[in-house]
Amino acid sequence: MRADRACEGSHLPIALSLPPPWFVVAAFLGVMHGVLFHLVLVTHVRQLPTSLVLGMAASAVGGFAGTMIPPAVLEIGETNLISTGIAAWLVLVIARLFRFC
Repeated sequence: MRADRACEGSHLPIALSLPPPWFVVAAFLGVMHGVLFHLVLVTHVRQLPTSLVLGMAASAVGGFAGTMIPPAVLEIGETNLISTGIAAWLVLVIARLFRFC
């Protein structure tokens, strides 16, 4: 079987080409921040998915806000690492204060 025919039925390359690169990087960073938050502050394993989803969503919003501000000191491509990190931790801490995660 040829390599190009193996991926013929897969929709994964199409799905990955739809979001902009800053969004993919921000979502990945959000997952990392969610896991780190969970390891540091959360005690129950059942709250891990909530931390992951909140971190990913907040980092995506922070990444979008980071594309509108001038270039930062810390960035990967168009993704502003400062805005994605602050957004993720801010949302996760607020959710923790309200006992959401």
